[in-house]
Amino acid sequence: MRLAQEKQAGPPSGLDSLRKRQLEDELKDPKNFLEFFLPRPLRLLFFGGAAASCFIATLLSAVRFNGDLGYGLPFPRDDAVQVAVNLIGLVTFAGLYYQDNKAAGARLVRRQQLRERQIAFGDREVYTNTEGERMSKLREVDDDWILRRLERWGKKDGMPFVGPAKGKVLQQLVQEAAPKLVVEVGTLCGYSALLIAQALPPEGRLITIEADWKWVLVAKRFLGQAAEGHRKSLDPSKTLGRMDVWWGDAREKLAGWQGEGRIGLLFLDGVPKQSLEYLKAAEPHLAEGAVIIADNAGVFAGGGMKPYLEYVRSNPKFSSRYVESTLGWRDDVLDGLEVTTFLG
Repeated sequence: MRLAQEKQAGPPSGLDSLRKRQLEDELKDPKNFLEFFLPRPLRLLFFGGAAASCFIATLLSAVRFNGDLGYGLPFPRDDAVQVAVNLIGLVTFAGLYYQDNKAAGARLVRRQQLRERQIAFGDREVYTNTEGERMSKLREVDDDWILRRLERWGKKDGMPFVGPAKGKVLQQLVQEAAPKLVVEVGTLCGYSALLIAQALPPEGRLITIEADWKWVLVAKRFLGQAAEGHRKSLDPSKTLGRMDVWWGDAREKLAGWQGEGRIGLLFLDGVPKQSLEYLKAAEPHLAEGAVIIADNAGVFAGGGMKPYLEYVRSNPKFSSRYVESTLGWRDDVLDGLEVTTFLG
């Protein structure tokens, strides 16, 4: 297999890459307490040395045992016990050596499979060094890396993110509006916040509000990693707006809005039945021409979103339209975004 022949980045000159990989695999991710303090190379040395010691002791005990019998001495019970004990030790340590050495090969296979999955996911990049060798290395943790990780998590556990389909629509809407200040209601892990931040102009800022303090901590971690990775990025074409995570009830935060400036884009992704309350709290602080985007305007159109949709579609202060898409990770379930312009 092509990827099976790749080398990891940076093997030292003169050191066999396969042997180096074996050593690295043992030192990187020990599976238990013993492997943490006693990596496999040291365990093999110990088991091998113990087996050799038992073998020599068995030979010596057997020679003494036979010698005692040859001199016509009574049955040397102590010597027989020593021979048996040494044989048991020899078999035990030799077996441990064999099993541990066999497990090393299995670990290499698992490690190679992991590398291939990382390459398929986009978390590891393959390249050719100056000597023409194919090598691979983990990509730097940045906003794209965080988004891929969140998408895998969201798809696996059915997390209520906007998902890739609506995410593309959301980014396009943000790029078209080019707002200097975006407010998001409902942060969760920060997935949609990252999508918005990527689409903002360089001077753009995002304030995302989350009511659950546990998700605030999660979002701060992911968004902080994304921002730090972006600062280290060497790609000048990528932009990432400033991101701030606020903890609290969005209705209260928006009602007490002070000194943050006019809101150019409002993304509502909180509790559907509270969407109208979010909008009314933010309305005095909207810039003229501000864009309001409400998620789940399809699946909750007849339920929690109904009062909100009736308000923005009938109020002369707003011009509203529905953009159809799909629900999160379910391509077979239709959903959409209600895109509204504040006319002032």
